[in-house]
Amino acid sequence: MVDTTKTQAEQAQTTETPGTETPTPDEKTDRDELKEASQQFFRTLFRAGVHLAMTPVYMLPDEPREHFVSAGREFTRGLATLARELAVDFDKMVDEVKEELEKDK
Repeated sequence: MVDTTKTQAEQAQTTETPGTETPTPDEKTDRDELKEASQQFFRTLFRAGVHLAMTPVYMLPDEPREHFVSAGREFTRGLATLARELAVDFDKMVDEVKEELEKDK
């Protein structure tokens, strides 16, 4: 009896479908360069948008500007705390449901 699995595996390794050539290292670096350039472009665009949005705040006198910026920090900190608390509560609910399912088994 002839072992055909080896010949089939060899054929699969040597036979490539057209259009599925592996990219050369130069193509990978071009792709990586494009990815990095686009990320940097969008970061720069975001920073420019933030700077443009904050222009009226920068035009305020020193004391109101500091108050406005500190209020923004407090608001951001509050949102982060809210998100963290919601995540903790959600994890607790998931654990409770898991325990109930394990008890039912």
